[in-house]
Amino acid sequence: MIYTADNKFLDYAVSLLEDGDIIAYPTDTLYGIGVDATNTDVIHKVNHIKGRTQPLSIILENIEDIHKYAEMSNTQQAEIKNLFPGPYTVLLKKKESDLSPLITLDSPLIGIRIPKHPFPIQLVKALGKPIITTSINRHGTEPLNDISQVAIDFPDIIIFEDQVVKNSKGSTIVDLTQNKHKVIRVGDGKYPL
Repeated sequence: MIYTADNKFLDYAVSLLEDGDIIAYPTDTLYGIGVDATNTDVIHKVNHIKGRTQPLSIILENIEDIHKYAEMSNTQQAEIKNLFPGPYTVLLKKKESDLSPLITLDSPLIGIRIPKHPFPIQLVKALGKPIITTSINRHGTEPLNDISQVAIDFPDIIIFEDQVVKNSKGSTIVDLTQNKHKVIRVGDGKYPL
């Protein structure tokens, strides 16, 4: 099923997340697969669908919430304010939290996104928890950004549709834990600014 990613269907999307369902939602780059980031059972399902297990990034509502999940110095925070909201994922040193251990696996780092799209931000705010963000594709294949193809390949995922960047390369991933910040993946965001 496909719904519009707007306020009309926000409560429905939140109820799906609360029930442990998987949704597809738009960001400022690619469509993302989303679930409650504290629900280990449903994250197992996401990993099964994608055919791989690796660390996942989370979406937060605002920069202040980063303190709940990661260590962030004043210097890092100043850098993050230049990037968010936007097409970036930042890697920071994780803190102990109520997130599923499948989010970071054995990594000491956590990936955080605050996309420049209202729907995922509203989702996180209404849910009261972070959601995971990972591209819609099976391991080894290109991310899907065509909703009709998503519906064919992943018929059990409920989709919330909006305009996304058609030729997106995903978010630019920047490791902010090193003295010299390191770009892990070049995506839609320019870095350094």
